[in-house]
Amino acid sequence: MKNNTNQIQWGKFAGLASQWAIVLTLLIFIGKYIDQKMGRLTPLFLWMLPSLFIVFSLFKIVRDTQLKSKK
Repeated sequence: MKNNTNQIQWGKFAGLASQWAIVLTLLIFIGKYIDQKMGRLTPLFLWMLPSLFIVFSLFKIVRDTQLKSKK
């Protein structure tokens, strides 16, 4: 039973890593597109969008982990 639970945990991490890779790639391209449309010389949105996603995702992971550890 412990091996099955361990496999489920690895599956969750693999899914999370895949989601992060896809979303970060999309946000990089979207940020680059917005910066080009605005005619910006400095890549503000190229850095801001992925950074905000990482920060909010980490807050969500910490919150979910704390909720599970209290049970």
